[in-house]
Amino acid sequence: MASRSHVDVNERRLRPIYDCLDNGNNRKAIQEADKVLKKQKDFQCAKVLKALALLRLGRQDESSVLLQEVHGQHPTDDATLQAMSICYREVHKLEAIADLYENAHKARPDNEEILSALFMAHVRLGSYKKQQQTAMALHKLRPSKNPYYFWAVMSNVMQAHSSPDPKLAKTMYLPLAERMTKKYVDEDKIDAEAEVLLYLMVLELQDKWQEAVNLLEGPLGERVKSELNLQPTRRAELSCKLCKWDKANAIYRTLLQNNPDHWQFWLSYLNTVFQLIDSGYTPPSETGDGSVANVDTTAEGKVDSSLEEVMEFINQQINRCKDGTLLRGPYLAQMELVRILQERKSPLLKLAGPPSELFEQYYNLFGGKPCCARDLKAYICLLTPEELQALINKFVESSQLKTENGSPVYASDAKHICQHMTVLQLSRLAGLFSQQPEEELLETIRGFVLRYRKGLDLGKDLLQTDIQPSDQYLLFAAHLLVDLWQRTGEEKYVWQAVVQLELGVHHSPANHQFKLLLMRLYCEVGAFGPVPALWNGMDMKHIMNDSLGYFISNHVGRLGHLVAACAMFGTMLRFFSVNHKETTEYLLGAYKYGSFGKIREFVDFRDRLQRSVQYKVASTERLLLDLILETNCHANTQQMLSYIEVDPSKERAVLSELRDNRDFTAMECWDPPSQFRIAEYQEMSFKEEKAWLHCRDLILRILVAAVMSGQEGGGGGAKNGSSSPHNGETLVNGSSGGGVEEGEKGSMAAVVQELLPRFVQHTEACAKEFTTPTKYPIQGPYRTRITTYLRGKHHILFVRLVECFLHVYSLHDNGLSNPESKDGDVLKSPITDLLKGMTEGSTQPLVKEEDGRVSINVELLEQLVISTESLSFATTLIGVCCHLLRPLKTSWSKQSRKKKAKNPPQPAVFDKFTCLVTELQDTAKALHKLSTQFDPVFTMLNFSALSLTDPLTDNEEEKECEKTLCGKMERSFQQSSHEICELLHNKLQYLHTCHI
Repeated sequence: MASRSHVDVNERRLRPIYDCLDNGNNRKAIQEADKVLKKQKDFQCAKVLKALALLRLGRQDESSVLLQEVHGQHPTDDATLQAMSICYREVHKLEAIADLYENAHKARPDNEEILSALFMAHVRLGSYKKQQQTAMALHKLRPSKNPYYFWAVMSNVMQAHSSPDPKLAKTMYLPLAERMTKKYVDEDKIDAEAEVLLYLMVLELQDKWQEAVNLLEGPLGERVKSELNLQPTRRAELSCKLCKWDKANAIYRTLLQNNPDHWQFWLSYLNTVFQLIDSGYTPPSETGDGSVANVDTTAEGKVDSSLEEVMEFINQQINRCKDGTLLRGPYLAQMELVRILQERKSPLLKLAGPPSELFEQYYNLFGGKPCCARDLKAYICLLTPEELQALINKFVESSQLKTENGSPVYASDAKHICQHMTVLQLSRLAGLFSQQPEEELLETIRGFVLRYRKGLDLGKDLLQTDIQPSDQYLLFAAHLLVDLWQRTGEEKYVWQAVVQLELGVHHSPANHQFKLLLMRLYCEVGAFGPVPALWNGMDMKHIMNDSLGYFISNHVGRLGHLVAACAMFGTMLRFFSVNHKETTEYLLGAYKYGSFGKIREFVDFRDRLQRSVQYKVASTERLLLDLILETNCHANTQQMLSYIEVDPSKERAVLSELRDNRDFTAMECWDPPSQFRIAEYQEMSFKEEKAWLHCRDLILRILVAAVMSGQEGGGGGAKNGSSSPHNGETLVNGSSGGGVEEGEKGSMAAVVQELLPRFVQHTEACAKEFTTPTKYPIQGPYRTRITTYLRGKHHILFVRLVECFLHVYSLHDNGLSNPESKDGDVLKSPITDLLKGMTEGSTQPLVKEEDGRVSINVELLEQLVISTESLSFATTLIGVCCHLLRPLKTSWSKQSRKKKAKNPPQPAVFDKFTCLVTELQDTAKALHKLSTQFDPVFTMLNFSALSLTDPLTDNEEEKECEKTLCGKMERSFQQSSHEICELLHNKLQYLHTCHI
């Protein structure tokens, strides 16, 4: 009773602290914890809860002291352990959780809850070996509980899954998992479906297909029933692995009879049929005594082993569909059959019937559904151009929407609009619109806009979250306007598309196709300002930050919206960080509830996101932006390094392991397949993204290492009395600069020396490969800035400045050289010429006019942003050089004053460094002046008077939208100008502090 009373008292005393933490009142929680600790100064749980409140208030150092104190006492009570686990999870110290429960387990080896929590701690860390050992300890403690035993089995499977040696996985981990499971099977201890599926997984991973089939067909297979058709589907898949095509065919045939619209079943069924035909399959009934059976069957059911039987089966399913719900599967199966026969050049093709008839049949049945054109797109290749043209003409006639006597005939309902759009999409897939002359195509576009506006009457009663039935007309018109822009080069067409899409978004705020295309077009013309509102309006969440993040990541920094870039990259990084936590929680749930089949999927999903190129781009760009934006003196830069966790000596992104998770199917595309080769574009873009990422990553690591080396060497001056020259190591491109002595290979300067040749080698290789900007279709990826960067010779400027830093570092380390030497020349030439070229390339006007056509000079803005970034990197390096040179000058001045003779001449390095700082200041001022031309207010530039676009129609709403568009453009360029000017102003302040 006394013990129970003590526990109740503790719980009662802790309750106010828990309540305050739950309500988010952390300051009050600290006060309540202090009250308890006055009465019980060694109350561990109260200390940990106080640490948690301190942590949530941002007082991490104080929290860490309390946690370390309690951790060293090896607590064992559940409340303290759980509270400490929460603290460690919030600061991402997962190893400390495992250590915490390890110590608790040693003190209380018979406690099941502690041991179970230890297992979950190892799951968070991915320590599969320790998982298995802990699970077996749990099993020994509670042998009657099956889940603990199968946790150990799954841990063995995960060791195999993560093993870098496939042979080790096949010969040790998986056989061990099989033996462990088979032991329970033989002892008849299997009592759950999850355990059967785990055994099946182990067999499949070892390619033991027959044993897996036997398992499913045995008594244990009857337990596999949580998902519809799971057991027969797995049996069919295993039969395919065993090349038992007749058995697989019969199973898929039965499955299709129950679910004739399951497309994957149709593909597998047709595959088994042709495997049987190719293998010369003979029905068993014809191989015995010569008698012929009426049907070819197996134990699974009838087998279809000829083309005639397949066609008969498909027709049976079509006839069944006519009696009830109309299903697309059987009709698409007909076309898939024809496609396979055409691909195989089979003489039996004529038996399947003309593809044009199948197309017409499908259109008549499903033409009024949005999916029709998308379904038929995969089978356009079955028709000759003449057949496709004839078919489209027939569809146009049947739609009854042709213009009569100069007046268009409008659709009467949403289904009618869908039928017309299906015809238009097929026409575009056939390349018919690309053959129209410019004026005729423009008139066609006007007709689509009018049809869109007329169709708005059909959606008057729809909610804001609904999509208007005529939206496809406007989207189609916008794509045709983009085609005209790309064909003629006249920018007025892209502005017309932007105006129409803005009106579309006004009437259909939920239409993501409008917003995706509109964002891309705004970025194409250099105005990023309206994009964030569109992006946020789409409510992009979770995985879309990875799959669709490329819509903004390639543009936000390029177009000078640096503050927005920080915010957007920060949002993306939060997703990747939260995803890692959430996936870990999913893993814990999978173990708790026996969903073993999902564990590998969760791990693979987490790894795929961690290796995402979008994640690495967002991480690198955000760190570079922090270094650029948040620093206006060298002290700020050093402080910034305490916030960012970058180890310059380690590769931040292994290029060979990066994954491309971008989704380029999100935007509608009806271009002919021969023109829109998305797989090829994605491969080219991925290669370019990796090259640019590697370049930016090397810049980041070199800058960080340089600043760190300044911290290492900034505390002292040159070696007393040392006048020996630097060690004369030759830097890249033959430049001689200061090196790092052999004994200092671990220093940050040595890291810079190692990274610089790699940067030079990489940029030289890129300069050969990315000589011209890659042009991608509007629905595809967007180029990186690597070509602009290399053309402007910014990489050469960066290399020269890094060489300057290494030279200065060698002087600081080895003492000043002879004042008469030319060591200081590295601080001068050819940096001056590079700085001049950087400003000369940005002296063009923002608005250019050629042959009477007015357009925005987007390249000028991109060049200016890259020049500003290069100047920022140069300023950071100059700040480190200044930090290293000041003690040298102070030491030299003191030594000169001590000498009685005439003062020796000052080493050239000081004067040349001062000249370099002055030149950088002049460059910053020149860029600042150039950036003001992007501010329409400063230059008195009126976008509405530029006649960027011609109205498509006389609609008043369209004219008002054009005025609004001009305002958005002006604000966007004004924002770009303001942020670039502000950044350059900060860099001028930074450079002002660098004079010695």
